[in-house]
Amino acid sequence: MTCDNAITIDRFTVRYGRQVAVDDVSLEVPRGSIFGLLGRNGAGKTTTIRALMNLTPPTSGRLTLLGLDASAGAVRIGRRVGYVPEEPRYYDWMTVEEILGFNASFHESWDAQHAATLLKRLDVPRGRRLRELSLGTRAKVGLTMALGARPELLILDDPTSGLDAVVRREFLETIIAAVQEEGGTVFLSSHLVHEMERVADTVAIMDHGRIVTSAPLERLKEQTRRLRAVYPDGPPGEFAMPGLLRVERAQHQAVLTLSGCGPATVEQVRGTGAETVEVLDLSLEEIFVETVRGGGSHVRDHE
Repeated sequence: MTCDNAITIDRFTVRYGRQVAVDDVSLEVPRGSIFGLLGRNGAGKTTTIRALMNLTPPTSGRLTLLGLDASAGAVRIGRRVGYVPEEPRYYDWMTVEEILGFNASFHESWDAQHAATLLKRLDVPRGRRLRELSLGTRAKVGLTMALGARPELLILDDPTSGLDAVVRREFLETIIAAVQEEGGTVFLSSHLVHEMERVADTVAIMDHGRIVTSAPLERLKEQTRRLRAVYPDGPPGEFAMPGLLRVERAQHQAVLTLSGCGPATVEQVRGTGAETVEVLDLSLEEIFVETVRGGGSHVRDHE
């Protein structure tokens, strides 16, 4: 755990009675990264983010943001961290101009010119009342409020959920452009896998309150592969190898999905009697599905 991290989560757990929402999670988010927290609805992503923002108390463990303990409070954290919740709540009677002015009063570092540039880039009408805006435009207002103070760290909790594809793409592209201009860090939670693959450089997969895997995206894709092995006399009954996520068998072939896959893994499969072994790349969506499918080895036989 080093000061090079924008976020450090150390053995973080949240329990509600007997229910465990987050289970002993440790995670490091490097400064300057676009870090994606990926998981199904109910995986524990929002609970984790709310704890980072000091909105949900941890049962145990420690969370730090930019070297500050999350329990330091919203004022100290808010000076350096921008936050867009999954379902932001605004004063609907205010105009865009008024809500930005109200928000600016809480931030010494508020940059009105930067906020105005963002509104123009996102095509947000400054004089309209919030209750008159579409869901997508309200999300853009929330993004502007978070980025207007030029935060060192931007935390987004599934901010594009419910938006159409065009607005989602515009939203994420604006985030990337703004953050790259400032050299900041983005911590993005989502269940939209294809969008995560397009924007994130590092990904953690969360399932049932635990981090299943965390790695730079390219490394994750390099190490999680599908091997198609052909056996003249039929595949073996068992494949005893580490990182095996799934096996599908047909009459003369077996398709194995593995994590931690490398040249040695290919040779190990050849050693089971395979005549040929073909290495197939997986998309992040395929990796995600295989990783959260239920754990352990999955075997399917085809006649």
